Amino acid sequence: MLKSNVIQGSIESMSVVDSTSDIDKADKSFMEELRPKMLLTWHDISVSDSSEDYSSNSGLFGKCCPIKVGDVEKMSVEKRILDSVFGVARPGEVTAIIGPSGAGKTTLLNVLTKRNLSNLKATGSVKVNGIRAERSYMRQVCAYVQQDDCFIGSLTVEEHLKFMAKLKMGSEYDLNEQERRVKSVMRSLGLEKIADSIIGTRTRKGISGGEKKRLAFASEILTSPPILICDEPTSGLDSFLAYQVVCVLKKLAETRNMTILLTIHQPSSQVFQLFDSIYMMVNGDVAFCGSQSGAEKMWSEMKLPIPMNFNPSDHYLATMSIRDQAEETLKKNQIGKICTTFKYSELGKSVFKESSGREVDERDRAFSEDWRRRYATTFGRPRFGASFFQQIRALTWRASKTVLREPTLLKVQTFQSIIIAILTGLVYTNNSPVDQQKIMNINGSLYQMISNMAFMFQFSVVHHFCLEMNTFYRETSSRLYRVSAYFISKNLAELPSYIVSAVIFTSILYWMSGLVPIIDSFLIYMLVGILVQNIAISIGYMFSCIFGTVNLAVAVMPIFVVPMMAFGGFFINQDTLQWYFVPMKYLSYFGYGYEAVAIAQWTHVEEIPGCSSSLAHCSRNGTDVLNSMSFKPSNFWVDISVMAFMIFVFRFLAFMALYVRVKRRS
Repeated sequence: MLKSNVIQGSIESMSVVDSTSDIDKADKSFMEELRPKMLLTWHDISVSDSSEDYSSNSGLFGKCCPIKVGDVEKMSVEKRILDSVFGVARPGEVTAIIGPSGAGKTTLLNVLTKRNLSNLKATGSVKVNGIRAERSYMRQVCAYVQQDDCFIGSLTVEEHLKFMAKLKMGSEYDLNEQERRVKSVMRSLGLEKIADSIIGTRTRKGISGGEKKRLAFASEILTSPPILICDEPTSGLDSFLAYQVVCVLKKLAETRNMTILLTIHQPSSQVFQLFDSIYMMVNGDVAFCGSQSGAEKMWSEMKLPIPMNFNPSDHYLATMSIRDQAEETLKKNQIGKICTTFKYSELGKSVFKESSGREVDERDRAFSEDWRRRYATTFGRPRFGASFFQQIRALTWRASKTVLREPTLLKVQTFQSIIIAILTGLVYTNNSPVDQQKIMNINGSLYQMISNMAFMFQFSVVHHFCLEMNTFYRETSSRLYRVSAYFISKNLAELPSYIVSAVIFTSILYWMSGLVPIIDSFLIYMLVGILVQNIAISIGYMFSCIFGTVNLAVAVMPIFVVPMMAFGGFFINQDTLQWYFVPMKYLSYFGYGYEAVAIAQWTHVEEIPGCSSSLAHCSRNGTDVLNSMSFKPSNFWVDISVMAFMIFVFRFLAFMALYVRVKRRS
């Protein structure tokens, strides 16, 4: 009685937990349609991690079985993480998984949700309403809120939820229904007051940690999934915010009849009282599954009663934890006794029998079958909530918001382009009229433009891509969108800002450098600058997708880029290269860009004054200048075509690298 009064009073006092009367009739009908009762059970779950160890008898790799000196033997070491665990999570209840560190809590969630199991060997059965739940089925009926919050921080709370609604509901519901669902979820979770607040970026402070947790729940319940699984939802929060978060989960379970299962490290007594059921784990084994009163009774019968005015969860964890080596043997015996006592108790036998999933209401079983048929897809994979073009439209919209709101993506780029163009232009002023002494200055100006376009954004784009990688992994693993849709939209959203930067830079530098005042040459100069810039950005995309981290990508990229610059035709005449360096000539995008702008510049110069016998080499016109650099005017369109082809090739390689990374993680 005391427990129910405390919970009721606390929930009513919380501003974030509204009463069900706040949800209109349309919302109720929507939830009735997609709110089945789903009993989640897991039976005889065992998980092992196989790692490879290398040993020899030489002493360098450790002591192992004797083998011949110098030989290396590959040994397989299997680590047991879960050992035949079983359990039940019921609809309308919040079930908390607690246990010491290393007990296997997160691994169990990964098994239940069929995620992050690429390096693990799992056996056993997971069932929903008595029907075996394959990976595709679990991803349709189960929402998974992971421990770390991954958002695109430049969006507001409402914008993020609208984006999620477009991807989760795009194929079946119109925009009005999507917006209604967003408003309903925001109202239910107390997010209306912060609807227009940005989530938060590296440079701009956003919403609080507790609000981010509620936003994570809101993102997952837009389609009213029957099962909600949360990994450490209170991690990093103070006791008050943790209590708020669990109150939100409690309300979701009660009002939407959801099956909610969560892991929690060390809940306060106030938070612990909110749980309808507790599931205790230790050393990869199940120690208890049932109500709080059942746990209190079992611990009392084992002569381990909860002390007066003591947090029950702290007491349970203390009895299952080994603090020091002196008490290791005693504690191991105690832990073994706890696990054995539960398994052979009437409650343990009942839970074991229920976990097999055989005794399920036939109506619930029939509903699960209908749900499975409703969301059945070819090849056993869950379908996407939105069509391919809806995904591209939503992702492009989100990426465009990021570009416009993130200062480093737009304002700094524009400022950087203007400043560098002016400084470079000041160096190459007074190049008109052309004479013999100014030929080198003009060629230097042309190559400086190519170099600046190649390096100005190449390394910064690596940061932009890698910083979103964790969010991208999480969203693709949830089947929100295709990898191709993300990659295309990323390119579409960022392309305009980079083109604007290239146009600003080339427009300033061209006229300050005193190049030929002909509009055709200027437009070609601008086009080549845009092409070289996009090749460099494509290389940045490729390296960020291949290596996945900023530090590694930035460290390796110069190994490829610097040789390309050296063989671009300015530092060395390409026709004088040794045969083994010739392939580098054809890979150098600097060379193609330099030749194209040189042709556009020098073909319009019919006479260069200043020839005298004192000069070792004299170029009488622009054609002579091109010949001295081994450039041919007939190569102009070849250069343009090759640069355009390079953009496609490098971006395709970037996409393939990203696709492979996602496949390996799935």
